[in-house]
Amino acid sequence: MKLNPKIKSVLIFCLKLVVTLVPAYFVYQNIVSDPEWSVNDLYKLFENNSVLPLVLALLCLAVSNFTACYQWKLLLEKQGVHMTYGKLLKLYHVGLFFNNFMPGNVGGDAKKVYDIRVQGGQDTVGAGFTATVFDRLFGLFFITLFALAVGVLFFVHDPEQRAFMWPSVWIFMGFCVMFAGLLSRRIGKFFCRMAGKVLPEKIETRLLRMFERFQKFRSKKLWVNIVCLSTVTQSLRIFVHFFCGIAVGVNLSMSWYFYYIPLVAIVSALPISIGGFGPREFLAQSLFARAGVPGLESVVIQLLAYFVSLILSLFGAVAFLVGHKPVPSEFAKNAQ
Repeated sequence: MKLNPKIKSVLIFCLKLVVTLVPAYFVYQNIVSDPEWSVNDLYKLFENNSVLPLVLALLCLAVSNFTACYQWKLLLEKQGVHMTYGKLLKLYHVGLFFNNFMPGNVGGDAKKVYDIRVQGGQDTVGAGFTATVFDRLFGLFFITLFALAVGVLFFVHDPEQRAFMWPSVWIFMGFCVMFAGLLSRRIGKFFCRMAGKVLPEKIETRLLRMFERFQKFRSKKLWVNIVCLSTVTQSLRIFVHFFCGIAVGVNLSMSWYFYYIPLVAIVSALPISIGGFGPREFLAQSLFARAGVPGLESVVIQLLAYFVSLILSLFGAVAFLVGHKPVPSEFAKNAQ
């Protein structure tokens, strides 16, 4: 029996709502179960701390958005989609705004693909999708690489912390296999042939075109550029959490953030909750407790980082409300 699409969407939303609220409830319980807990503790976090750390967090995230948008621009241009950096910056921030409210922080990516289609024409849909997916995957891959590097440098000799290297190892290996499949002509064609045995021919054709677009990223110059940009982008986004920690009086070495935040980022990106809420705070509370950070502070750090992101994404909200008219598809020249 096939479910009505509206009923199906409601059921999926309810499931994600449960996944959001259940971890959030346990986070709340872990905080209030502390016999010394008081609501005044929340206010005391900000009593003796300057707003300067939050300003620095805003600056770090703002710069990271500029570098991330430029990386997205390079990926689009590699497929023949040429748009001005200013226009792409607006579309990028619109996507960020939608990410704050869509499941798994990926709803904004769909919005960016749609906007590329509106701005560049029908022929840019595939290019926009490929560039956006690759950009998101590469960001998660690179931040996982940070966690592994820091784990080897600082935590490999600590039996209690070493266990957290294994999730990063498996995630890293998974990304390596994924990129090999996306960028390898042989693996891509093999996958499409296998998919063609169980899927309609139309879908097989689309898969082949998608893999052909990914082949355009097989460029040493492009990889050097996106590695440099990702290093800056992902480092700055981890610095956001570091400065949010300072804002609430958490005196913790930067290495802990580079070790734990990648795992939190991976969980936040999964389309299993609303806006990443719930699982993100629950995992952050569990991880940072091992570094001696109280539950309240660890949760507030995540909420402050989200608040910083929300403030910057308001630029995207303004751009979305003002709107933009479709333009001729000259940007789609040579795009496939």
